[in-house]
Amino acid sequence: MTAVAVAVVLGAAGCGAGEGGGASASARPEDSGPFTKDRARADLDTSTADAGAPAADPDWAAMDARAKPGSLGACGVSYRGYGTEKDRVELPRYEAVVDELRERGWRQAGERRERKTGDGTIGEVLWVFKKRGWTLVTEFRNFPDAGYINLAAFEDTCRDQAVGAAGVGPLD
Repeated sequence: MTAVAVAVVLGAAGCGAGEGGGASASARPEDSGPFTKDRARADLDTSTADAGAPAADPDWAAMDARAKPGSLGACGVSYRGYGTEKDRVELPRYEAVVDELRERGWRQAGERRERKTGDGTIGEVLWVFKKRGWTLVTEFRNFPDAGYINLAAFEDTCRDQAVGAAGVGPLD
């Protein structure tokens, strides 16, 4: 049966979208189809924007564009946003970014690791997430004058090939 015939049958059975029962293409669910570098980039960009994180550092963002084919940098996308004295990056903002990533289908893949400062406040957090063949490392650092959030997402197979070619071995 051809695609047109399938569409006609589905439409006649009332399975297509549209008022008249005719078949029409519907938008695929947000989390279906191949999960690509562009989609990973969109997850990072929209999650940080929706959480109110600082704009991505342009020098950091340029590293993704300059990555050489076959290198670890070519296997993923990243974000780093720095706080300022007036607009610090603190733990609740990092946690808001993580919540936004979860809403986009990223699932915890390990224990949240924290390091406390001398006064007992959380100074560093590292947390790893997975989504459809990708690994995302999230990081928060609380510096006295600003702090930052760092996100690095890598397609797992590409990452393993790149680090293997460098003589390092798999990172999982």
